[in-house]
Amino acid sequence: MFDKFFFNFSQDPLADEIPEEVRDDCDTLAGDVMADIYPVGIAAHGRIVWFAWVSDDYDHVLSKKGSPVSAGSKEGLDHEVAACDGALDWEGESLLDVESLISSVDYGVGVRPDAVIDAWNFMTDLFRVVAKSPRKMFHADMMDTYDAFFSQCDIARTVGLASVSISRRDLDRAKIVLQNGLQMVLSI
Repeated sequence: MFDKFFFNFSQDPLADEIPEEVRDDCDTLAGDVMADIYPVGIAAHGRIVWFAWVSDDYDHVLSKKGSPVSAGSKEGLDHEVAACDGALDWEGESLLDVESLISSVDYGVGVRPDAVIDAWNFMTDLFRVVAKSPRKMFHADMMDTYDAFFSQCDIARTVGLASVSISRRDLDRAKIVLQNGLQMVLSI
């Protein structure tokens, strides 16, 4: 049951390829063997950039030497996470098609508030690593737009929050957030 939380390098065929000093460079996993690590793919421009998202007391994107752990393939991400003494839980894989989200908010058709919030939350976790600002929200200046989208999510209703209409202004601002988030991903 707990074997997904422990990664034994002596049993790993790639162990010889991962020097000890590389394993020691990981910033955000250090000794946290109980953290779940999930792959998050950002699809854009015909490719997917994969990141390792850590779910523990403080959810975050796994980083190494101050940069997000990422790869252009699932196998590459497995290798990068193994270098940090971790293992990915592929059953919790997420794939965010940011270009489709941008298109839907641009036209105001087929907008899925949950997907916008998921993307915004992930971009916040990524931004915290890239900007070296562990407590900042990505586009905190647009929190009223975040709140409008969040109010439309299922979780908001379960905790008793009132639903707020998503305006054209909110859609335009969400597009900015998603475009800037995509630019951040593509610059890594």
